[in-house]
Amino acid sequence: MAEKYKNESRLELGPVEGDLELDRVDRIYPKEGEEIVVNGKITIKGETEIEGTLRAHSIELKSRDRLTINGDLILQGDASAKRGSLIVEGSATGRHFEVGGSFSVGEDLQCEAARGGGSVKVVGNATAQRIMGGGSVKIEGDAKVARLQGGGSVKVGRLITSDELSAGGSGKVNQGKIGKVEVGGSFKSVGPVEVEDIDVGGSVKLAGGSKVEMIDVGGALKTDGDLEFGEIDVGGAVKISGNARGKTIDVGGTVVIGGTLHIGNIDVGGKVEVDEDLHCERKIKVGGTVSVGGRIHTYRIVVGGRIDAEYIKATDGFRVGKRAEVTGNVESGEILIRERARTKSLYGEEIRIEERSRVGAVYGRTIYIERDAIVEGEVLYTEALDSEDGVKFRVEPKKVDQLPPPEQVLE
Repeated sequence: MAEKYKNESRLELGPVEGDLELDRVDRIYPKEGEEIVVNGKITIKGETEIEGTLRAHSIELKSRDRLTINGDLILQGDASAKRGSLIVEGSATGRHFEVGGSFSVGEDLQCEAARGGGSVKVVGNATAQRIMGGGSVKIEGDAKVARLQGGGSVKVGRLITSDELSAGGSGKVNQGKIGKVEVGGSFKSVGPVEVEDIDVGGSVKLAGGSKVEMIDVGGALKTDGDLEFGEIDVGGAVKISGNARGKTIDVGGTVVIGGTLHIGNIDVGGKVEVDEDLHCERKIKVGGTVSVGGRIHTYRIVVGGRIDAEYIKATDGFRVGKRAEVTGNVESGEILIRERARTKSLYGEEIRIEERSRVGAVYGRTIYIERDAIVEGEVLYTEALDSEDGVKFRVEPKKVDQLPPPEQVLE
């Protein structure tokens, strides 16, 4: 038989061996000590407040009201408040917490799963397989949660260890490790994080020292400090204030790097700015301009607009667009200078300079220069030089058996 209490404004309760039913009981106190112990299930109707720690097998709140526990909640089984709210001022321990309204824990939460139809808030640490909130999820301490999900926002104040963090609006963490981040709006890390996959519709801001394998952002990516990554795919802009090292960058707008960039492959629709050196293992493809404070060293480079660098070395091929301007000397296997472009000196195997371009010195095995181009410096070649009508040489071209080393004539 269950113990039953109804229409009580104040109830002092001792140990209950079986189940307990409460109907419109306003406030409950432990008869002795600071704990209420119920060996069975507690069923509650109406708004109820419990003073002290509550130990029970399980709890079910059957009304749209709120259950407040001014102490710890320790359950062997589940807590169910499908239409109401649950407020625990101390720590909460149980198997499943199913709350239709808001679920708040003043200290630590430990469970298999917790769900709040409104918001979920944990002031201390949270340990669980799943925590989900229809509105927001906020954990002010550490979060060791396999799946964190919020319909609006998800925030973790200290260390996070999670397989998945997802939010319809925004996500914010301090530091830690996450398998996948999936957020509709914005994601931010205050400290360094290690993430396998970031998929965000709006913007991402990461702390320096972060490591991310995959970054897919619809808007902008910003890092305050160094970033190590696998692939970056961003629709708008990327700004990394320190050094960057990764496999690929595919950006629709701009890329700005405050230090050195080491990359496998880069494809940018707008412009690239690197304060120090740019090292690319395969191909640099930029629709707009490239500005590098140091040197560029790559396998192949194709740029539509202006290139500013101390020196450009492309092992395989170098190509600039029409009316482009190159302020650094170029060394490459194959060089193509499109019409009306402006460059400094060129050193390569096969060099083609299109009409009305203006270049510095030219050193190559075979050289072809289209009409009305101007060559400001010396021209040395080992096999063939062909030039169309109207080409102007400031210095008479000369065939040589062997070209001087590039560091001798270009540095």
